[in-house]
Amino acid sequence: MTVFSSVLLLLAVVVITTPATTSGRRSGRSNANATKANPSKFPHIVYFLVDDLGYANTGFTNDEPLTPNINTLANEGAILESFYTFRFCSPTRSSFLSGRLPYHVNQENHPPNYPGGGVDVNMTLLPEILKRANYSSHQVGKWHAGMSSTNMLPVNRGFDSSLGYLSGAEDHYNQKRGEFVDLWLDNKPAYERNGTYGIFTYQARAINIIESHDPSQPLFLYLAFQNVHSPLEVPPPYTNRYNESIYHPRRQCLGMVAAVDDAIGYVTLALKATNLYDNTLIIFSSDNGGPKDHANNYPFRGAKASLFEGGVRVVAFISGGYLPSAMAGRVIVGRMHIADWYATLAHVVGEDPTDHKAEAANLPPIDSINMWPMLMGENSTSPRDTIILATPNINDNTTGIISGPFKFLRGIQDLSFVPGIHMPNSSDTWMNQSISCFPGCLFNLEMDPYELHDVASEYPLVIDSLYALANEAIADSYQTPGSMLEDPAASATAENDYHGFWGPWLPDNPPSPPQPPSPPPSFGFYIRYKGDPSLCVTVNKGVDYEKPGSSWDVSGEVQLGSCDAYSKWALDLEQDTLYNVGIAETDWERAYLRQNVDCTIQTRMVTMKNYNGKGASFQPSNGTLAVSQCGGMCAIPSTKWGNLFNVTLVLNSCDASSANQFYLDNP
Repeated sequence: MTVFSSVLLLLAVVVITTPATTSGRRSGRSNANATKANPSKFPHIVYFLVDDLGYANTGFTNDEPLTPNINTLANEGAILESFYTFRFCSPTRSSFLSGRLPYHVNQENHPPNYPGGGVDVNMTLLPEILKRANYSSHQVGKWHAGMSSTNMLPVNRGFDSSLGYLSGAEDHYNQKRGEFVDLWLDNKPAYERNGTYGIFTYQARAINIIESHDPSQPLFLYLAFQNVHSPLEVPPPYTNRYNESIYHPRRQCLGMVAAVDDAIGYVTLALKATNLYDNTLIIFSSDNGGPKDHANNYPFRGAKASLFEGGVRVVAFISGGYLPSAMAGRVIVGRMHIADWYATLAHVVGEDPTDHKAEAANLPPIDSINMWPMLMGENSTSPRDTIILATPNINDNTTGIISGPFKFLRGIQDLSFVPGIHMPNSSDTWMNQSISCFPGCLFNLEMDPYELHDVASEYPLVIDSLYALANEAIADSYQTPGSMLEDPAASATAENDYHGFWGPWLPDNPPSPPQPPSPPPSFGFYIRYKGDPSLCVTVNKGVDYEKPGSSWDVSGEVQLGSCDAYSKWALDLEQDTLYNVGIAETDWERAYLRQNVDCTIQTRMVTMKNYNGKGASFQPSNGTLAVSQCGGMCAIPSTKWGNLFNVTLVLNSCDASSANQFYLDNP
């Protein structure tokens, strides 16, 4: 490490000051026409991807966050006013790296012990395209694009080096996810590198890469920050920049954003000190909307995990010395998806973005569209008219499409709240509200960008057209193979082979021969009883349904019976609670699997449209259905296993014996 990078790291760790020079309005581009020393043929590319950054969590989109370095880059660059991602982490990263909309690559978040997910190994990633143009590519920070086998690691997907964590979240200080550390260096665990606040490690790594880089070779630096993803952890000097009266989770988030801003400032200084900045294209964006509990997406409705604009329309800009001075201070209003960087950057470096490897494996082609003419001001309109935001998958049954001026949503849309300019201010549950969109809700984004008025009744032909398009997209969906069940071998490998670090545990998948197109993904899963796999956890919809005078809105007792439509369950991502798919589809409301009354032993389990904090979820560690709010009490058969079709589930102490275990099965 050079003296320059050592000093920058020291400044970051003790948080003495920030490297900012300007905040607020654009101050000019002092290095825009400076002479470059041995410039590369193509621009250096630096992508700052910030995790869970709310739309209103930067200083140029809100008056509260202190982000002078981000402000300067934004004001000297061009704002991407209509930039879209997926509604949460891994699918967005898979989309960016593969050049596909998420419904053609990945719509699932896989923890470190779940096989598969991320980007199919038979898809060509962006750094592989750039390598054809002699780029030196480096991945720093969050990966979350597949880790269960070594051929899914960044260094085996086109990157020349990699330092970061492979899954979706971890402790910011000790880098632990559960009982093991998630920190990986190239092809091995990053031993003795954990124990430092993560953003300091990643900024130091980025600076070292920049300082040691040959300026005659083009550089691609993919710096995916861990902040501001939970857990809400940040050194106190960052939160001390904000008034103590601010709601604690929001203040923590603001401190984490300030840490990102410092890191971006230091990396930018390194680019300038090494004479790389003038030939660098900087891209900045969030990976999805900010979470409702600590981030802010004002003025857009919704939050992370939502298909409303607040969940998928994110803050973004381009900047750097490579950007023509005529574009500085501009706002680009044309629509763009993060997948579009694939074809756009391929165009910049003169490479064909066609994915022939995926074509040979009969996988979906790229969806990416070259946006360079729009980004350079050659035209004011976007070539992208339509974005398939999401299609149903094993955990969610909603669909989202933007086409022309309209946005079409189908299914129960969670997190439908409208935010204020400074929020959250409390842990109130009012933000958990949802709306029912059957056969579909329709918003005119040109007239109503905040999605306040459903105009479905005014445009029946548009609804019919987008409903049909949604069905076509569902039939054309592709999910990278994997499992949403824990594989115990992952933990065993972490403990025995990697000495306490998460890492790959499955053999590499050989290239697949051409296969027929994948069938559309099934929505919902069965919860089968291990004692008799022909029986599933199901709901007796006729029992106590819409019970007169009941404030609980009971949907039915939960039993063990035939595996039919009312035996399909899905996970409410926001509540971490199972709900019954059959009831949701017929009654257009979710019916949560939960305890009937307060936490009392031997009380029946039911489905209720009122969640009330007592919802049950599946526990893969012991194969039980648990109500964690009831002290981890688990659901088991209430009578002897002889009266098969009248057995209800009751709460009792958790029993991990094989007779009382369940397992998930995707129908």
